[in-house]
Amino acid sequence: MRTKDIAEALAGRLDGDGAIEVDRLVHPARAERATDLALAVSANALTALAGSKAQAVVVSAEHPVPSGSFRAVITAGDARMALAKLTALFDRGPSQDKGVHPTAIVAPDVALGSGVSIGPYSTVGARSRIGTDTVVMPHVTIGADVMIGAKGLIHAGVRVGDRCVIGDRVIVHPNTVIGSDGFSFAPDMMSAAVFSADIKLSRVYSLGNVVIGDDVEIGAGSTIDRATLESTRIGNGTKIDNHVHIGHNVRIGESCLVCGKVGISGSVTVGNRVRIGGGAGIGDHLEIGDEAVVGAGSGVGSNVAPGTMVSGHPAVLHHRALERYHYASRQKRLHEKVASMASRLDAMEEQINKK
Repeated sequence: MRTKDIAEALAGRLDGDGAIEVDRLVHPARAERATDLALAVSANALTALAGSKAQAVVVSAEHPVPSGSFRAVITAGDARMALAKLTALFDRGPSQDKGVHPTAIVAPDVALGSGVSIGPYSTVGARSRIGTDTVVMPHVTIGADVMIGAKGLIHAGVRVGDRCVIGDRVIVHPNTVIGSDGFSFAPDMMSAAVFSADIKLSRVYSLGNVVIGDDVEIGAGSTIDRATLESTRIGNGTKIDNHVHIGHNVRIGESCLVCGKVGISGSVTVGNRVRIGGGAGIGDHLEIGDEAVVGAGSGVGSNVAPGTMVSGHPAVLHHRALERYHYASRQKRLHEKVASMASRLDAMEEQINKK
């Protein structure tokens, strides 16, 4: 790929030679070959450029380099967007041959699009469909009547339950489970007023499925439960981190960010463009409004209004949480003052009683 083409892809400014061929994107300190492109869009990486062997570099408008410092300098506008575009350009994806590996077990009535890859020891159940150019890595289990769209990437160890639907360009990282049964029993132990020794839990079966939109990414080791009767849904463009649990009947909107170790209880509705910080827990049957933010480690026990930020245990409006922490940090001084006042009052009472 020529430096001229890369500059055009970034909508950036090129100073120097646009005909340099590059085949690898690296940190400036790792540039060793004439075909390396050094990425220095942060202050730390820019410092490493001083001793770099790179001929072609990408820098940000915030951290420029003097003209003529390198044979080719590409100046990008937004550093984060430059990082996203460049890593997409240079990502070769996992190595796997096209077609169905001899050890894979694919039901006779499965419909595979052109360019599909099914890795070693994977299984695909009856009547399932997999779209064009989707890659299924080794040791993946796909159930019956599953629909997976085009240009997806299903990493090793993923389990997709029967009747689940996955859109186009979806990335599912290793050991994720999509379509496990919901955690649902009768009577409702979370709200039952009386427990008795003879209580018996009866399983509520999960007859629904999971429906995942286009351009979704799901991190490693995450779990998404199928709905009881309808569909657990993940909207287009939503990104889910590692070790996230999404309960049955949950509906998550479009372009949301759900960070690692988040737990979302059953029947929660999450709006569009919501951000949920790592380790947050969300109680069942709640609503998180559009463009809301849930702070990391929060315990959400009530609805969150659109456009607001909540944090803390229990989660409250963020400014209230900060106020609460601020005053809690002053408790020691307050108790010392109260103890001092009590001591003086005791001394005054003792003097009065002596008179």
